[in-house]
Amino acid sequence: MRVTTLFAGWGMAALLAACGGGGGGASGSGGGLSLSGGSAKPEVAAAKTLDVADARSGSYRVYAANGTQQQLSVDFDTGSYTMTDNLGGTESGTFSEDFTEPGTYVFASGRITTAANTARFRVTTDAIVGAFPFATAYTSPATYAAQPFVAARDFVGTAAELDGTYNRFSVTRSPGGAQDSSILSLRLSGAGTVLEICTDAVIYRIDLCPVASKRTYAVAAGADGSWIATNVANAGDVASFRMARIGGQNVYLAGGASTSPTMQQFMRIGLPESSNWPATRGVGGATTGSWGANLIDATSSVRTSTGTDGTYGTLTMPVGGILALQPEGIRSVNSGGTSKYFAMQGGALSVLVGARNPGTQGYIQLNLIDTGTAPDARNGRYKVYATNGSRQTLALNMDSKRYEMTDEAGAIAAGTFAEDTSEAGSFIFDSARITSPANTARFRLATDTVIGSFPFAVAYATPVSYSVRPFVASRALVKTQADLAGTYNRLGINLAAGTADSSITQIQIASGGATLYACNDAGIYRIDNCPAASLRTYAVSAGPTVDTWHIANVANPADSGNFAVARMGGENIYLSAGAVAAAPTTSIFRIGLPERAIWPTTSARGGASNGSWGGSAVDASSYARTQLLPDGSTGTLAASLGAVGLGGPLNMRVASFGGSTLHFASQSSKLFAMVGARNPATAGAIEISLID
Repeated sequence: MRVTTLFAGWGMAALLAACGGGGGGASGSGGGLSLSGGSAKPEVAAAKTLDVADARSGSYRVYAANGTQQQLSVDFDTGSYTMTDNLGGTESGTFSEDFTEPGTYVFASGRITTAANTARFRVTTDAIVGAFPFATAYTSPATYAAQPFVAARDFVGTAAELDGTYNRFSVTRSPGGAQDSSILSLRLSGAGTVLEICTDAVIYRIDLCPVASKRTYAVAAGADGSWIATNVANAGDVASFRMARIGGQNVYLAGGASTSPTMQQFMRIGLPESSNWPATRGVGGATTGSWGANLIDATSSVRTSTGTDGTYGTLTMPVGGILALQPEGIRSVNSGGTSKYFAMQGGALSVLVGARNPGTQGYIQLNLIDTGTAPDARNGRYKVYATNGSRQTLALNMDSKRYEMTDEAGAIAAGTFAEDTSEAGSFIFDSARITSPANTARFRLATDTVIGSFPFAVAYATPVSYSVRPFVASRALVKTQADLAGTYNRLGINLAAGTADSSITQIQIASGGATLYACNDAGIYRIDNCPAASLRTYAVSAGPTVDTWHIANVANPADSGNFAVARMGGENIYLSAGAVAAAPTTSIFRIGLPERAIWPTTSARGGASNGSWGGSAVDASSYARTQLLPDGSTGTLAASLGAVGLGGPLNMRVASFGGSTLHFASQSSKLFAMVGARNPATAGAIEISLID
């Protein structure tokens, strides 16, 4: 018999603790964006044609990684939730589906103050796996952080159905911020009347557990679907657990507070022991606050996730094989590295826990296995540096062909996109902002990068108007200062109301990323040839976000700004956009490509500030572009290319279109960029293209 609990009038009275051992005491009692914020509007509250409640709605018992048991009530018809904590306090709000990750729902909560909202969840039959801004254990006044949880409403109610061998992962939280992990095996037998656990420092199979390390408990039914285990050798060692049914399997769950041997809050989860180790893709949260997907198989674990700081990353670690003494259902992860973990999986869940060492103990990652088709790896959110002088966020779903472009004020331009049937690899933005005869708003993708053109607001235009202009978007921005170092050919434009200018210079970031040198001269010099009077020195420090950096002129602190460095094609790309601190009616855009001695023959596709989209071919001495303009006309451009000069940058060319019409170009392994010279005919013109 199983018990499906609806928790009507469920009291949050203190509950007996779960069985201890392996680093935790046994006895005691226990009880935005989307990714840019918590204010997303619910999309699940659409009117129904039939008056039938969503079967997923209802109340679930929550086992949270902060070491508490709580109650989650969700209503998928209204897109609303209430989380009731172990003290009876409630947090209510709405939730909405993240269109970049269908099947994932985002909690809106005033507790979320981080740059990205990683409080979200996924659903399977009678269970929810997610992360929520729970109170951090033992903080007063309470602080909140997104922490993972498992919630269930179908529990085993017949003792004989408990029987089986399980692998159990535990995490504990103690006063002062201390935390720990536990990894062990356990067995329930005798028609659910006997529990044995192995509390040894070594992770043994229960059959191989040393006699001195084995604890045996008598099990009896408790209140509200719980089971009470009493140590047969120590009647004071009493514990409580529940057995949920998730994904067609038993899942051991326990959580709450313990006072012996020390004060702590804990969460414990156990999955059936099995030699089966399939390749799975699980989606869920971790105690670091990140949310993402984990691909795990017999040899590797690959987690792609977004942190609370809004940055996206990929972590690949090796997975070990079956050890002679260790349970077959537990695998080591990164056992040869500094940060070590253990993994288990089964039914609908995959779980990773940190090993008992200072770098990882207390870490747990809870994932709901997704058995559907894996989404396009390019889905997600990208930081946009736009040539209208703004920073924005682009969200893409390559499967549903939907996008959202969110500006600095939070205004969202949303729509669909479609493949350009005449240009493989290009996609066309559909936008109501586009009123021209031809739609030249397009984009192309590289790893963790989007290059394109979009109808951005024209800088300082009143009333607001829109123009298709190029942009660079990345989700692989450098967060370590030393990794900023390099020499860059920086091309840019300055934008004011009705006017535009260009900027062409070489810069160098040195001293472990702490210093930036720029050659501010009418001539275009390599940084090592820059006249002393034209060399400006800037101090580099952390910027307003984790992936931006601040520069301030050491001789004139008012000369300051922010920049980022994106990783693309194995190289650094310098990016900057926004209002000038010392001249708030002027905005800038800058792109810096790495200095190098080679100038290969390339072909690239992208947008330009005249609103065009086209393909550019470059070789040692020439440039040619075929383009579509917003008025529907097509045309070609041709220029000769020459070196800047003996003292000029190696990876920069002068493009001469005839007469005084000059541009300056540079290229990286994946990007081609060109900006007009500083004269009325060409100032402010810019092209950015992705190299094929």
